[in-house]
Amino acid sequence: MSKKILLASAVVLGTISTFATSTVNVSANQIDNTNNGSSSVIVGPKVDKADTSVTLNSAVIQASSINDQIPIVQGAVNATPAQQQAFLSKVVPIAQQQASKYNLYTSVMLAQSILESNWGLSSLATQANNYFGIKGYYGNATYVIKTNEWSAAKGTYVITANFKKYPNIETSFADNGDKLRNGVSWDSARYKGAWKENTSSYKDATAWLQGRYATSYNYASSLNNVIQAYNLTQYDGTSQTNASSKPTNVISVNNKNASYVPLTSFDNAGNGTLITNHALANNTPWLTDQTRSYNGHTYYRVATNEWVEDSFVK
Repeated sequence: MSKKILLASAVVLGTISTFATSTVNVSANQIDNTNNGSSSVIVGPKVDKADTSVTLNSAVIQASSINDQIPIVQGAVNATPAQQQAFLSKVVPIAQQQASKYNLYTSVMLAQSILESNWGLSSLATQANNYFGIKGYYGNATYVIKTNEWSAAKGTYVITANFKKYPNIETSFADNGDKLRNGVSWDSARYKGAWKENTSSYKDATAWLQGRYATSYNYASSLNNVIQAYNLTQYDGTSQTNASSKPTNVISVNNKNASYVPLTSFDNAGNGTLITNHALANNTPWLTDQTRSYNGHTYYRVATNEWVEDSFVK
Protein backbone atom coordinates (compact mmCIF):
# COMPACT_ATOMS: atom_id res chain seq x y z
CA MET A 1 0.00 0.00 0.00
CA SER A 2 1.25 3.53 -0.69
CA LYS A 3 0.10 7.09 -0.84
CA LYS A 4 1.59 10.49 -1.45
CA ILE A 5 2.00 12.72 1.57
CA LEU A 6 1.42 16.44 1.14
CA LEU A 7 1.37 18.76 4.11
CA ALA A 8 0.15 22.10 2.75
CA SER A 9 -0.16 25.50 4.37
CA ALA A 10 -3.00 25.80 6.86
CA VAL A 11 -4.38 28.76 4.89
CA VAL A 12 -4.29 29.84 1.25
CA LEU A 13 -0.67 30.87 0.74
CA GLY A 14 0.55 33.97 -0.93
CA THR A 15 3.90 33.92 -2.62
CA ILE A 16 6.29 31.18 -1.51
CA SER A 17 9.80 32.58 -1.54
CA THR A 18 12.42 30.36 -3.06
CA PHE A 19 16.08 30.65 -3.75
CA ALA A 20 15.17 30.81 -7.45
CA THR A 21 12.62 33.59 -6.69
CA SER A 22 9.80 31.52 -8.22
CA THR A 23 6.27 31.85 -6.87
CA VAL A 24 3.27 29.56 -6.51
CA ASN A 25 -0.26 29.91 -5.15
CA VAL A 26 -1.68 26.82 -3.46
CA SER A 27 -4.90 26.04 -1.62
CA ALA A 28 -4.77 24.40 1.78
CA ASN A 29 -4.35 20.62 1.60
CA GLN A 30 -4.06 20.62 -2.18
CA ILE A 31 -3.20 17.16 -3.50
CA ASP A 32 -0.68 16.85 -6.31
CA ASN A 33 -1.66 13.73 -8.26
CA THR A 34 1.04 14.11 -10.87
CA ASN A 35 4.17 14.72 -8.81
CA ASN A 36 5.99 15.70 -11.99
CA GLY A 37 8.30 18.20 -10.36
CA SER A 38 6.86 21.18 -12.25
CA SER A 39 5.59 22.93 -9.11
CA SER A 40 7.41 24.20 -6.02
CA VAL A 41 4.57 22.94 -3.85
CA ILE A 42 6.04 20.74 -1.10
CA VAL A 43 5.12 17.20 -1.98
CA GLY A 44 6.93 13.99 -1.18
CA PRO A 45 7.47 10.75 -3.08
CA LYS A 46 5.33 7.69 -2.69
CA VAL A 47 5.52 6.25 0.81
CA ASP A 48 5.15 2.55 1.53
CA LYS A 49 2.72 1.94 4.39
CA ALA A 50 2.84 -0.91 6.83
CA ASP A 51 0.90 -3.95 5.69
CA THR A 52 -1.21 -4.92 8.70
CA SER A 53 -2.28 -8.17 7.01
CA VAL A 54 1.29 -9.47 6.95
CA THR A 55 1.69 -13.23 7.12
CA LEU A 56 4.47 -14.95 8.99
CA ASN A 57 7.59 -16.06 7.16
CA SER A 58 9.90 -17.91 9.51
CA ALA A 59 12.44 -18.77 6.80
CA VAL A 60 14.06 -15.33 6.80
CA ILE A 61 13.96 -14.20 10.41
CA GLN A 62 16.75 -12.01 11.80
CA ALA A 63 15.67 -11.96 15.43
CA SER A 64 13.21 -13.68 17.72
CA SER A 65 12.37 -14.20 21.36
CA ILE A 66 15.62 -14.51 23.27
CA ASN A 67 14.46 -15.11 26.80
CA ASP A 68 15.80 -18.59 27.53
CA GLN A 69 13.13 -19.46 30.10
CA ILE A 70 9.76 -18.14 28.91
CA PRO A 71 8.13 -17.25 25.58
CA ILE A 72 8.35 -13.74 24.20
CA VAL A 73 4.71 -12.94 24.93
CA GLN A 74 5.42 -13.38 28.61
CA GLY A 75 8.88 -11.85 28.62
CA ALA A 76 7.97 -8.65 30.47
CA VAL A 77 6.17 -10.02 33.53
CA ASN A 78 8.99 -10.95 35.90
CA ALA A 79 10.57 -7.59 36.70
CA THR A 80 9.59 -5.64 39.80
CA PRO A 81 8.48 -1.99 39.46
CA ALA A 82 11.86 -0.89 40.81
CA GLN A 83 13.67 -3.01 38.21
CA GLN A 84 11.43 -1.67 35.46
CA GLN A 85 12.14 1.93 36.44
CA ALA A 86 15.86 1.28 36.70
CA PHE A 87 15.84 -0.28 33.25
CA LEU A 88 13.99 2.66 31.67
CA SER A 89 16.25 5.19 33.37
CA LYS A 90 19.23 3.44 31.81
CA VAL A 91 17.98 2.77 28.29
CA VAL A 92 15.62 5.65 27.41
CA PRO A 93 18.43 8.12 26.54
CA ILE A 94 20.19 5.44 24.51
CA ALA A 95 17.01 4.50 22.65
CA GLN A 96 16.14 8.13 21.94
CA GLN A 97 19.58 8.77 20.47
CA GLN A 98 19.43 5.77 18.13
CA ALA A 99 15.77 6.30 17.20
CA SER A 100 16.53 9.90 16.28
CA LYS A 101 19.57 8.89 14.24
CA TYR A 102 17.62 6.35 12.17
CA ASN A 103 14.19 8.07 12.26
CA LEU A 104 12.51 5.27 14.18
CA TYR A 105 10.03 5.18 17.05
CA THR A 106 11.70 5.29 20.46
CA SER A 107 8.58 3.63 21.90
CA VAL A 108 8.93 0.63 19.58
CA MET A 109 12.66 0.29 20.27
CA LEU A 110 12.00 0.38 24.03
CA ALA A 111 9.16 -2.16 23.79
CA GLN A 112 11.36 -4.50 21.75
CA SER A 113 14.13 -4.30 24.32
CA ILE A 114 11.69 -4.91 27.18
CA LEU A 115 10.16 -7.97 25.55
CA GLU A 116 13.35 -9.39 24.10
CA SER A 117 15.43 -8.96 27.27
CA ASN A 118 12.79 -9.22 30.03
CA TRP A 119 13.63 -5.72 31.27
CA GLY A 120 17.35 -6.51 30.93
CA LEU A 121 17.12 -9.56 33.20
CA SER A 122 17.51 -12.36 30.64
CA SER A 123 20.80 -14.21 30.43
CA LEU A 124 21.28 -12.94 26.88
CA ALA A 125 21.12 -9.36 28.17
CA THR A 126 23.23 -9.88 31.27
CA GLN A 127 25.83 -12.15 29.65
CA ALA A 128 25.96 -10.82 26.10
CA ASN A 129 24.53 -7.25 26.25
CA ASN A 130 22.03 -8.40 23.62
CA TYR A 131 18.72 -6.59 24.25
CA PHE A 132 17.01 -7.31 20.92
CA GLY A 133 17.54 -10.99 20.26
CA ILE A 134 19.61 -10.40 17.13
CA LYS A 135 21.23 -13.61 15.98
CA GLY A 136 24.69 -14.12 14.57
CA TYR A 137 28.13 -12.80 15.47
CA TYR A 138 29.32 -9.37 16.51
CA GLY A 139 32.84 -9.48 15.16
CA ASN A 140 33.86 -12.93 16.38
CA ALA A 141 31.72 -12.78 19.52
CA THR A 142 28.60 -14.91 19.90
CA TYR A 143 26.45 -16.35 22.66
CA VAL A 144 24.72 -19.72 22.32
CA ILE A 145 21.41 -20.37 24.09
CA LYS A 146 18.08 -22.05 23.56
CA THR A 147 15.32 -19.85 22.19
CA ASN A 148 11.62 -20.07 21.36
CA GLU A 149 10.51 -19.95 17.73
CA TRP A 150 7.06 -20.10 16.19
CA SER A 151 5.67 -21.29 12.86
CA ALA A 152 2.20 -22.08 11.59
CA ALA A 153 3.21 -25.71 11.04
CA LYS A 154 4.90 -26.35 14.41
CA GLY A 155 3.49 -23.77 16.76
CA THR A 156 6.00 -22.80 19.48
CA TYR A 157 9.19 -24.85 19.51
CA VAL A 158 12.71 -24.55 20.94
CA ILE A 159 16.01 -24.36 19.04
CA THR A 160 19.62 -23.68 19.98
CA ALA A 161 20.99 -20.61 18.24
CA ASN A 162 23.93 -18.22 18.12
CA PHE A 163 23.19 -14.65 19.19
CA LYS A 164 25.38 -11.59 18.87
CA LYS A 165 27.49 -10.76 21.92
CA TYR A 166 28.04 -7.02 22.29
CA PRO A 167 30.69 -5.17 24.30
CA ASN A 168 28.08 -2.90 25.91
CA ILE A 169 24.39 -1.95 25.92
CA GLU A 170 24.93 1.07 23.67
CA THR A 171 26.26 -1.14 20.90
CA SER A 172 23.21 -3.40 21.12
CA PHE A 173 20.82 -0.47 20.66
CA ALA A 174 22.94 0.97 17.86
CA ASP A 175 22.92 -2.38 16.04
CA ASN A 176 19.15 -2.62 16.37
CA GLY A 177 18.71 0.87 14.91
CA ASP A 178 21.08 0.07 12.06
CA LYS A 179 19.27 -3.22 11.39
CA LEU A 180 15.83 -1.60 11.19
CA ARG A 181 17.06 1.21 8.94
CA ASN A 182 19.49 -0.66 6.67
CA GLY A 183 17.91 -4.11 6.62
CA VAL A 184 19.76 -7.30 5.76
CA SER A 185 22.26 -8.24 3.08
CA TRP A 186 19.62 -9.57 0.70
CA ASP A 187 17.02 -6.84 1.37
CA SER A 188 18.12 -3.40 2.54
CA ALA A 189 14.50 -2.22 2.81
CA ARG A 190 13.24 -5.24 4.75
CA TYR A 191 12.11 -3.14 7.72
CA LYS A 192 11.05 -0.01 5.81
CA GLY A 193 7.54 -0.28 7.23
CA ALA A 194 8.98 0.56 10.66
CA TRP A 195 10.51 3.86 9.52
CA LYS A 196 8.71 6.96 10.77
CA GLU A 197 8.44 8.49 7.31
CA ASN A 198 6.57 5.40 6.09
CA THR A 199 4.09 5.19 8.96
CA SER A 200 1.28 7.14 10.57
CA SER A 201 1.84 5.76 14.09
CA TYR A 202 3.93 3.27 16.04
CA LYS A 203 1.23 0.64 15.39
CA ASP A 204 2.12 0.62 11.70
CA ALA A 205 5.72 -0.07 12.69
CA THR A 206 4.88 -2.94 15.06
CA ALA A 207 2.57 -4.51 12.47
CA TRP A 208 5.37 -4.45 9.93
CA LEU A 209 7.86 -6.06 12.31
CA GLN A 210 5.62 -9.07 12.99
CA GLY A 211 6.75 -11.93 10.78
CA ARG A 212 9.78 -9.98 9.59
CA TYR A 213 11.69 -9.28 12.79
CA ALA A 214 10.25 -12.01 15.01
CA THR A 215 8.43 -15.27 14.48
CA SER A 216 5.95 -14.79 17.33
CA TYR A 217 2.42 -14.76 15.91
CA ASN A 218 1.39 -11.96 18.30
CA TYR A 219 4.58 -9.92 18.27
CA ALA A 220 2.80 -6.71 17.19
CA SER A 221 0.11 -6.90 19.85
CA SER A 222 2.71 -7.74 22.49
CA LEU A 223 4.72 -4.66 21.58
CA ASN A 224 1.59 -2.50 21.48
CA ASN A 225 0.51 -3.71 24.91
CA VAL A 226 3.88 -2.83 26.43
CA ILE A 227 3.91 0.59 24.74
CA GLN A 228 0.44 1.39 26.05
CA ALA A 229 0.92 -0.10 29.53
CA TYR A 230 4.09 1.90 30.21
CA ASN A 231 3.19 5.02 28.21
CA LEU A 232 6.30 4.66 26.06
CA THR A 233 5.03 7.11 23.43
CA GLN A 234 6.02 9.89 25.82
CA TYR A 235 9.60 9.26 24.68
CA ASP A 236 8.85 9.53 20.96
CA GLY A 237 8.82 13.31 20.75
CA THR A 238 6.35 13.13 17.90
CA SER A 239 2.70 13.79 17.35
CA GLN A 240 0.84 10.60 16.42
CA THR A 241 -1.87 10.69 13.75
CA ASN A 242 -4.17 8.01 12.39
CA ALA A 243 -3.82 6.87 8.81
CA SER A 244 -7.29 8.19 8.01
CA SER A 245 -6.84 11.56 9.71
CA LYS A 246 -5.02 14.73 8.75
CA PRO A 247 -2.35 16.37 10.88
CA THR A 248 -3.90 18.80 13.34
CA ASN A 249 -0.88 20.68 14.71
CA VAL A 250 -0.16 24.06 13.15
CA ILE A 251 3.10 25.99 13.39
CA SER A 252 3.82 29.52 12.22
CA VAL A 253 7.23 30.06 10.66
CA ASN A 254 9.38 33.17 10.36
CA ASN A 255 13.05 33.97 9.72
CA LYS A 256 14.17 37.24 11.31
CA ASN A 257 17.33 37.29 9.22
CA ALA A 258 15.92 36.60 5.75
CA SER A 259 12.73 36.83 3.70
CA TYR A 260 12.22 33.07 3.69
CA VAL A 261 12.41 30.09 6.06
CA PRO A 262 14.91 27.38 5.02
CA LEU A 263 14.00 23.69 4.94
CA THR A 264 16.06 20.64 5.86
CA SER A 265 15.91 17.05 4.60
CA PHE A 266 17.32 13.97 6.36
CA ASP A 267 19.04 10.96 4.84
CA ASN A 268 18.69 7.35 5.99
CA ALA A 269 21.46 7.82 8.55
CA GLY A 270 19.66 10.77 10.12
CA ASN A 271 22.00 13.47 8.78
CA GLY A 272 20.42 16.80 7.84
CA THR A 273 20.98 18.67 4.57
CA LEU A 274 19.78 22.19 3.70
CA ILE A 275 17.29 22.25 0.82
CA THR A 276 18.43 24.89 -1.70
CA ASN A 277 15.73 24.99 -4.39
CA HIS A 278 12.74 26.18 -2.36
CA ALA A 279 11.73 27.47 1.06
CA LEU A 280 8.73 28.73 3.04
CA ALA A 281 7.37 32.24 3.11
CA ASN A 282 7.78 34.18 6.32
CA ASN A 283 4.80 34.47 8.67
CA THR A 284 2.86 31.56 7.17
CA PRO A 285 1.15 28.76 9.12
CA TRP A 286 1.90 25.13 8.26
CA LEU A 287 0.48 21.77 9.27
CA THR A 288 2.97 19.42 10.94
CA ASP A 289 2.65 15.79 12.02
CA GLN A 290 6.07 14.84 13.40
CA THR A 291 9.09 16.21 15.24
CA ARG A 292 12.65 14.96 15.44
CA SER A 293 15.84 15.98 17.26
CA TYR A 294 19.07 16.87 15.45
CA ASN A 295 22.17 18.78 16.56
CA GLY A 296 20.45 20.18 19.63
CA HIS A 297 17.37 21.43 17.77
CA THR A 298 13.83 20.18 17.27
CA TYR A 299 12.68 19.91 13.66
CA TYR A 300 9.02 19.99 12.55
CA ARG A 301 7.95 18.02 9.48
CA VAL A 302 5.91 19.98 6.93
CA ALA A 303 6.30 17.58 3.98
CA THR A 304 7.37 13.99 3.42
CA ASN A 305 11.06 14.72 4.02
CA GLU A 306 11.14 18.46 4.58
CA TRP A 307 11.59 19.87 8.06
CA VAL A 308 11.71 23.29 9.75
CA GLU A 309 14.20 23.98 12.55
CA ASP A 310 12.70 25.23 15.81
CA SER A 311 14.67 28.49 15.46
CA PHE A 312 12.18 29.52 12.78
CA VAL A 313 9.01 28.39 14.56
CA LYS A 314 7.02 31.06 16.38
